[in-house]
Amino acid sequence: MTNRAALPTQRGSSLRWKCRPLNSGVRWCLFFCGLCLGVITTSDGSRVDACTVMRLRINGQLVIARNHDWPFGEAHVVTNLRGIEKTSLATVKPATWVSKYGSVSFCQFGREIPFAGMNEKGLTVDLLRLPEAAFPDPNELLNDPDLHAVNAIQWVQYQLDTAATVAEVVTSLSSIVPTPMLPMVERVHYFVTDPSGDVAIVEFIDGEAVVRHGDDYRDSEGEPKTAACVLANSSWKDSQATHIDDGSLLRYRRGKKLVEMADSAKKEVDPKEFAKRCLMNVAQGPMTQWNLIYFPAERQIHFRTQSATSVRWIDLDDLQFGNDSTPVGIDIDNNLEGDVREHLRPVSSEDNQRIVNHAFDHFVTPSLPQMMIKQLLLDYPSKFYPQPVAP
Repeated sequence: MTNRAALPTQRGSSLRWKCRPLNSGVRWCLFFCGLCLGVITTSDGSRVDACTVMRLRINGQLVIARNHDWPFGEAHVVTNLRGIEKTSLATVKPATWVSKYGSVSFCQFGREIPFAGMNEKGLTVDLLRLPEAAFPDPNELLNDPDLHAVNAIQWVQYQLDTAATVAEVVTSLSSIVPTPMLPMVERVHYFVTDPSGDVAIVEFIDGEAVVRHGDDYRDSEGEPKTAACVLANSSWKDSQATHIDDGSLLRYRRGKKLVEMADSAKKEVDPKEFAKRCLMNVAQGPMTQWNLIYFPAERQIHFRTQSATSVRWIDLDDLQFGNDSTPVGIDIDNNLEGDVREHLRPVSSEDNQRIVNHAFDHFVTPSLPQMMIKQLLLDYPSKFYPQPVAP
């Protein structure tokens, strides 16, 4: 299977933006750096248990609610355009693709490296920490001609760029797999939804993809079972334990109960307020940096942060995603209220530098490999160049 997502032919004066790939010497150097960074702890030596996400159906309205629990909250909310050719940051057999869909993503480690987002088709992809995650061995990728790789965090953006449905995300795993560059940071699993109400949990355990999706995870009416509508920081299998002995399992259990309550909510209940209360019930105090509430059918994202507590929102239908547009964004802690469309500004290299510097200064122990990967993330957005499309 090819790793390039084909776009319809574009005519006239439109442009296709292309990302120049890294040369092989740089990639193997970064692969070695990634191995070195696998033993890194956070800069203060603390353990990170992060995030809870729930798929809710409130009076018939589909709502995805996510807490972002992390040592810091600094981030940039950015738009991503259609028609951009990209080469992944993977160190081995990097995939190349062209973005089919525009999206909005929430980035803490640099542009194109989001922890969460939604595209214009209403597909949502959320990444959560999973300490026992183990991605495929790079040697297996080298030996399999059908497989190519994207960075484990960049996998979120890859799916937002190329998939309209959960089923398409699941199918892509036969040709595109995530691999970490910062193994300490990139111990993660994924929660994916679409406007139909479909949901999938994607994990990598012992180097193999484990996907919770399909008939085994649906009830007799075709709706996802409650157990498949919540994710925290234990594997989905471990989350089914009856004995609760850590915070992740407790949040998962609470999340299941909240999903059940949503199904029977009274008609006068406001879905936004209900989702907000759900997130309060699984919050982790000062560790909870953001609340994200997606409305996939309406293509809206509502968000608030610990530093800027007023609710703001972005309506994707109001945004320009054509490849002749300029990516725009906003600091997630910009202290506004309501629709932020008029406050979005062109994304600059300084915006990217700000979040990359903050992430590495506050999360990753300084070292030569750290500096090399940090510079890669700083430079990556500058690798996009306009390419004329043949008439």
